[in-house]
Amino acid sequence: STRSSKPSSAISRSRRLEAEQLTRNGRIRRFFLSLVLVGLAALSWSGKLDSAALEGTEVTFKRALAAFAVSRSLNGVISVAQGTEIAIQPVGVGVTLSVGEILDPLNDLVERFSWLVLLACASLGSQMLLAEIMGNVWLSSVLSITVLLGLTALWWPGRFPGSAAVLRLCALAVFVRFLVAAVALTSAWVDQEMLAPRQDTALDEIVRAQESIEDLRRAPTISTDAQSESMLDRFSDFLDDQRQALNIEAQIEALSDRVERAINEFINLIVIFFVQTIVIPLVALWAAFATLRWTWNRTWS
Repeated sequence: STRSSKPSSAISRSRRLEAEQLTRNGRIRRFFLSLVLVGLAALSWSGKLDSAALEGTEVTFKRALAAFAVSRSLNGVISVAQGTEIAIQPVGVGVTLSVGEILDPLNDLVERFSWLVLLACASLGSQMLLAEIMGNVWLSSVLSITVLLGLTALWWPGRFPGSAAVLRLCALAVFVRFLVAAVALTSAWVDQEMLAPRQDTALDEIVRAQESIEDLRRAPTISTDAQSESMLDRFSDFLDDQRQALNIEAQIEALSDRVERAINEFINLIVIFFVQTIVIPLVALWAAFATLRWTWNRTWS
């Protein structure tokens, strides 16, 4: 009996040590969770996260407006240049070059791109408005009260009725309060670190294409004066006309290449704004919901 009592006492001592360890680990987890909740409440009152999200979204919004302005300006230049016909008439032989045929594909793409940028501006403006609303004092007050109830349910679960529901309500309040700021900060960070250089390069190429269109639209009509007084003057005018004709033809070829590059850059901008206003917010929302679901199912239990 003495031998059997020794193993049983060792087992009970081992179980007691395990229970103490579990209790100690539970207190540590509750302590760190309490620090997180208090820190989130303080962050809500400070408004620094909302300010950072608002500033980052505003920078992206201004770049979207700049892209919209460039597209509308290019659309106006193309509309004027499409009716331009350049007549080259050396020594009475007429050749007419139409600029509109070159610019038609670019003009169609610019009009569709303008609608996409307008939609992106509306999305970014909505994020800015929601960030301002979520930084309201009343929402911070509601979050603080919810965090206080959550801390009470966390440390005294047996004395607090419905502690599990209160803790889940606290998690939901934190999720709603910081959701917009988290999405806006994620979008702003990806935009500034990865998308902004691509967007600036594309806009520079589009501006150069616009300048090429304006230069060609201002090109003079080449013609030879039939009333030249001497053969030498006619021959000199013929040489000048040939040089100018070759120059305009070279400009048209350069314009065709520039238009092709501008079309490629507009496609790149469409991809950028699609990722910026649709893909990144959806990914951020999915990550936020996944975090809430994990917290809902595991942490509180």
